[in-house]
Amino acid sequence: MVGVRLRDVLATSLSLALVSGTAHAGGYSVHVIGSAQSIWTDNLYSVPESPDPDRPPYESELYHQLRPGVLVTYETPRTVHNLSYDIEANVYTDHTEAWSLQHLAGWRAFFMTSPRSELGVSALFSTGDLNALATRQTASDGTLIVQPGGSSSFVSIDVGENLQYTATRELRLTQGFRARRFTTTDGLGTETDGIEIGASGGADRSWQYSAAALQLASSYVTLERVAEMAPVDANDQINASATVSWRRDFGPRWSSLIDGGVTSIVPLDEGDQLVIQPTIGAQVGYFPNWGTAGLSIRRAVAPNLYLAQNTISDSAIVNAWLPLPWLTDDPLRPKLSVQGTLGAQRSRLIDTSTGDIESGFDIFAGDVAVNYVPLDGVTLSLRAQHLRQNADESAGMEVLSYVRNTVMIMVMGRFPDRLAGEVPLRASMRVDRSNVTPVGEESAPAEAPGGGS
Repeated sequence: MVGVRLRDVLATSLSLALVSGTAHAGGYSVHVIGSAQSIWTDNLYSVPESPDPDRPPYESELYHQLRPGVLVTYETPRTVHNLSYDIEANVYTDHTEAWSLQHLAGWRAFFMTSPRSELGVSALFSTGDLNALATRQTASDGTLIVQPGGSSSFVSIDVGENLQYTATRELRLTQGFRARRFTTTDGLGTETDGIEIGASGGADRSWQYSAAALQLASSYVTLERVAEMAPVDANDQINASATVSWRRDFGPRWSSLIDGGVTSIVPLDEGDQLVIQPTIGAQVGYFPNWGTAGLSIRRAVAPNLYLAQNTISDSAIVNAWLPLPWLTDDPLRPKLSVQGTLGAQRSRLIDTSTGDIESGFDIFAGDVAVNYVPLDGVTLSLRAQHLRQNADESAGMEVLSYVRNTVMIMVMGRFPDRLAGEVPLRASMRVDRSNVTPVGEESAPAEAPGGGS
């Protein structure tokens, strides 16, 4: 079975290479995308160091990850489409029984629906074995989330839509929709199922250097956990939130944001309690000609679909992706860059049956990568990652405390390099929106923030 899987991966890689032999300079292009990594970790299964006969062993491992895929882009004067698929194979040196495959298919599109409005949509599907090493996210991803330890299989579906309408030069209106589902099954037979379907609307009023915004959002959420030899834990609810924010540009490179609001969890099950919690956040962002960096401090209330639990989280995160000055004459196309995330988060569980905030988890993470671009579309990377997750004894869940250190060497690329059309980057913290990608231009080289395959 293992040999068949490996042959399937190699056959897929060869087929994709033959399909994408030529990129068309007209309205569409076809590309081979992919990466290969060698990874060493001191805690393969993300488990506590103390032995437990009911859990996988605590041990180190060297393994290899192959991720071949294909990317198709299509562009017209008013639309851009990116369609991608890749398969991820994890090949373990000593634990051949743990070899795994993961599939990921995605579609992103951009539409200029009128001279004053634009629409972005996306759909993503993935399935396979949950890899807690999270190597799909870049080192500068800047997010922390409690994840179960051990080995789990999963299915994930995520669909989103965002509409922007420029009513006047100073006023922009936004509308969004999102539907997502995440299910897991671990080695102990515990199953989780989280579903969220929601919509949002907002208004943003800008002045020369400042902007104020109001955002309203509501979603239907259902969370279910089924543990072996335990009763079903499930709840249905409506989450509603209102947030007011203020942004300010400080020169051409620095911007800031503060926001505050309230989130309510309205139970739909008889006997559950209404939960109302304040939220607050602050950010500082640095936006040079190439790259980005920022500091975010935030208190947020949201369902964790990995755990099928409501959580309230307090976090402080620094993230950056910045160029290094060596080996290049063009500052907009650096050969060397550094990425990193440093953060801490306290995540507590919300018991909707009583309305109480229970104990939960502490997460500490450090992630740094140095990237080298020898050719357009090809990137070499050396990355080190430290993750510590501490679960309170009274958390009452099978999610475990663990510490994991990981070192990765990776090569990734896209051939041919040039895209016929790239979905433009529209989200921006800056009031002047100077870092928004102009429509009709490729967002960045494959190795740049916002670019890639």
